[in-house]
Amino acid sequence: MPEALQSLIDKLQGEVVEEAQSKADAIVAEAKAEAERRLAAADTEARRMRENAERDATLARERGERALEQAGRDLLLAVRRGVEDLVMRLVHDSLEHTLTPDTLREMLIAMARAYAERHGADRRMSILLGPDDLESLARYYADEFRQELAQGVEIRLGRDIDKGFRVTITGDHVEHDFTLAAITDVLSEMLRPELARLLAGESTAEERP
Repeated sequence: MPEALQSLIDKLQGEVVEEAQSKADAIVAEAKAEAERRLAAADTEARRMRENAERDATLARERGERALEQAGRDLLLAVRRGVEDLVMRLVHDSLEHTLTPDTLREMLIAMARAYAERHGADRRMSILLGPDDLESLARYYADEFRQELAQGVEIRLGRDIDKGFRVTITGDHVEHDFTLAAITDVLSEMLRPELARLLAGESTAEERP
């Protein structure tokens, strides 16, 4: 084989090998770059998912804490309402046993005398009583109060009255409500701040470590 031909063949082979190597290097480089891009994307996605999971966990914890705090407040309010209702029932029951006909009679006589001493005996007193007390005390009230007030006393049925009485002084537009419901409300309002203070003190003590 002539040297010129061999030289040409060697040259062509060298160029082919060099071109193949170059292409192979380019493919490898592209594959490495693609792998790095994929790894970077996977790392970014993993970091995003981790941050989302941490944020969701934080939000869930905060929601749970708020829910527990609200549940605690709701429980405290329920306890307070329960205690207030219990106290009102106790006050109501106590007054119901206290407002006997004898007690009512003494209250009304004292009121009539006090009012007559301050304003004279020219006023008429209108008394509303519950049905249970009206029958047993009406006659006594009328006879006794005529000695205190010159114009006498009007005894009427108060259909909305369970226990106690309601008094109106005719001409003065003055009304005094001593019914069981009214006295219960007044006493309950007086007791409510003290109960709230006591319950607040107990809840503060329970929260201490």
